Amino acid sequence: MTFGPNHYVPILKVKRAEKAALGQLSPVLRPRITPLLEIVERKEKTFEEHVEKAFRRLADNVKGYPRCFLDVREIEPDGATAAAAVFARAAAAGIDFTPVTGVARTVDVEAALGHRDRGLAIRLTRPEFENGNLDVQIDAFLEAHHVAASEIDLIIDLGAVENMIPAGVEALTDVFLDEVPDHASWRTFTVSACAFPRSMGGVERHSHELVERAEWIAWKDNLYGRRSDLARLPSFGDCAIQHLSGVEGFDPRTMAASASIRYARDQHWLLVKGQSTRNVPPSLQFPQLASKLVYGPLKQYFSGADHCAGCLSMKAAANREPNYGSLEAWRRLGTIHHVSWVMQELGALPWP
Repeated sequence: MTFGPNHYVPILKVKRAEKAALGQLSPVLRPRITPLLEIVERKEKTFEEHVEKAFRRLADNVKGYPRCFLDVREIEPDGATAAAAVFARAAAAGIDFTPVTGVARTVDVEAALGHRDRGLAIRLTRPEFENGNLDVQIDAFLEAHHVAASEIDLIIDLGAVENMIPAGVEALTDVFLDEVPDHASWRTFTVSACAFPRSMGGVERHSHELVERAEWIAWKDNLYGRRSDLARLPSFGDCAIQHLSGVEGFDPRTMAASASIRYARDQHWLLVKGQSTRNVPPSLQFPQLASKLVYGPLKQYFSGADHCAGCLSMKAAANREPNYGSLEAWRRLGTIHHVSWVMQELGALPWP
């Protein structure tokens, strides 16, 4: 259950589009992917309904991956019993998962420790780093709970960095890493961040923008670029095409949103925006946006229909085939492409 620096840890919300994306990724890629899955914040449903929705088809869609990390921090308001119930539900569903907790958490620690037959993941966050004495907190956690670093999947989460340039992400990474003891001793070692914008509000309607993938550039240039000088090269993690804060509470059936395409490229995301779905139905907008990407003025960015299942479906949408006219469908297609693209980037790097 260990993995090295050529492995990928995408942080994904446990929502219908993201679950389906995992299920449609190429089986060839899955052995080098360990998704970190976040049970999203509960809004209006009862806890039981919320968990039922989260686990619907989840077990089927994570087959073929070595395991997944499962994080319940967003449902902390539901208490320790909720955390325990989620981990128990995952175990009963036969999902190969490693529970995630943190050195400053209280609600989910005991539940995570009770389900560590596949290890335990500690997710270090920027607030914990900014509070100081992170190395002391880590040592205290290990001692208090009688676990060794060799049993721990350590995830250094820089959080949202969408307002930083790559040099700033690099500097933050280096300072954070300096606070973490014994890099070589952890079972796995990952650095993640989220440079995807919080919303599409910065893109004018009927236009497109290129947004820098600062977390990827920082990992590749700073960490991979000086890998021979590091005690250990961390694996790469990001949040794919969704900001870390998520969109919990948004209901596309009743709330306005703009049709948009989120498409990963070498150092940028291509963000293509239509207009409000209240003015023009998404079923009409998405084929037009897909045509721009596949055949039109943005085709220089398109990777080709044979790149991945997501790109194949994007071409189908451009050809006016049905079932690609919703926000959910394009979240799924964009996620498939993004994860496939990162795996292509990692595979293209020289490895010893």
